[in-house]
Amino acid sequence: MRRLMIALGAMFLAACTPPAAEAPENGPPNLDGVMLPLGDQAGNRMEALTQNGARWCTEDNVWCVEGGQVSASFAAGAAPVALPAQGELWPVVVRTGETALIGLIATEEQMYSGGSGRAQHLTLYEVANGAPRAVLRMPYSGAADIRACFDEEDEQQRAGACRDEYQFITRIFIDETVASGAPVIVLETAAGSYPGAVTRNADSLEQPALTEADLVWAQDETCTFRRTYTRGADGLYAPDQPLPGCTDYLEP
Repeated sequence: MRRLMIALGAMFLAACTPPAAEAPENGPPNLDGVMLPLGDQAGNRMEALTQNGARWCTEDNVWCVEGGQVSASFAAGAAPVALPAQGELWPVVVRTGETALIGLIATEEQMYSGGSGRAQHLTLYEVANGAPRAVLRMPYSGAADIRACFDEEDEQQRAGACRDEYQFITRIFIDETVASGAPVIVLETAAGSYPGAVTRNADSLEQPALTEADLVWAQDETCTFRRTYTRGADGLYAPDQPLPGCTDYLEP
């Protein structure tokens, strides 16, 4: 089965200035990663959190996360701050002076008789003055394997590609050109399906028989996009344009 390199594992591997999303001719969509640390002209920094036992900390150990609690070493005598939700820790922090954005990844999974679906969303919490609050939620990743061949006739009609596959990945970084104020968060996505431009809203077995030429990944132009999130007067982040639904990828 063709697999996609999820952005979480790839985001430390490539140059700071991300290239445009690309869809390989015969492979799933991919995005190069972002090399950290990454800073803007206003002094905001995006850094990796490194695991040491149960703790995840910045290189200077100023910001640490353990068991859903965030601590900052510069806040002498301050008690750790508990994040108000459960989820997988996003191993990155965005630092702005004595505040930080800490992320949690929420995962939804669904099993089907012919496959499974998995979708993730990232919520960023601003930790400031001893209290966290959610300031941004965005799609993080999605993958699904839907449908199956139940007999030889199905296999022939599907040219051996019995499952429809869907992949959605993201690359998240801060805008290096920002000269003042809060960091600007950039989301880039890549999405595609196999074999060809399939959709979960239609039964593939009811479509014409596949040929060898159909056995390629097709980039989903609607769900391959870039959005810029800026902070409003209320402290919350909003994208420069609405996001497409992309339910084939983000609703398991």
